[in-house]
Order: sequence, then C-alpha cells, then structure tokens
Amino acid sequence: MAEQIAKFRFLRYNIIKSSIEIDDNKVVNEDLTVEFSQEGAECIENNLYKHTLGVDIIDKNNVMRIKVVVIGLFEFDRDIDEKLKSTFFNSSAPAILFPYVRAYVTTLTGLSGVNPVILPTLNLAVR
Repeated sequence: MAEQIAKFRFLRYNIIKSSIEIDDNKVVNEDLTVEFSQEGAECIENNLYKHTLGVDIIDKNNVMRIKVVVIGLFEFDRDIDEKLKSTFFNSSAPAILFPYVRAYVTTLTGLSGVNPVILPTLNLAVR
C-alpha cells in the first residue's frame, strides 16, 4: 500500500512589515516590477511551520516603492520528508499567501491617495 501524503492546513497569516513610499508631485507609472523573497519551513513546534514571503513592488519611474512581508502559519498532521517539505514551502505556501498580499497592496495604495495598484494573479505554485 502506498504511503499517504501528510495532510496540511493553513492556519493564519500576519502582515509583519509594510511600507509605502511615494515621491510627491510625480506620476506613478503603471508598469511595475514585482520581486519575491521567501524563507520557508521554519519549524515552530511539532509539525507547525511558518513561511515568510516578502514582496517588493517598484514602478518603472521609481516614484512608488512598496514592501510587504507576510508570515503564514501551516500545520501538518504528521512528520513529512524533506523533499515534500521543500516542494510545499517553495511553491504551495507562496501561492496560498500571495492573494492576501495582493489584496493588502490594493487597499494600501487605494488609501494612500494614488490609483490602487492591482497586482495580477500569478501562478506561484509552479515557480
């Protein structure tokens, strides 16, 4: 009988860092560069892991700069092997967390007096 894959669940997320800088009296270009950074698979306690995803957004004219760092908390029902853990935290965890960052950036920019930045949906699960 084949071994079953550990079940997991997404528990919660927290935005732990957020900044927006906009140069006054300059036009924000809608052509954006989006860069990701991540730290994954940090075990907090038995089968409880946190994943940190950073997103940096800069417009083409370098007028607007946004940085958001989010931590996601994930729980597995049992121990998992390192290969599966690596796969999960390098692709699935960012794909789960990114929609929260995307919504946050739209709200943050919309409340900052500029046109809201609506990041495209991205298929991060295959990165």
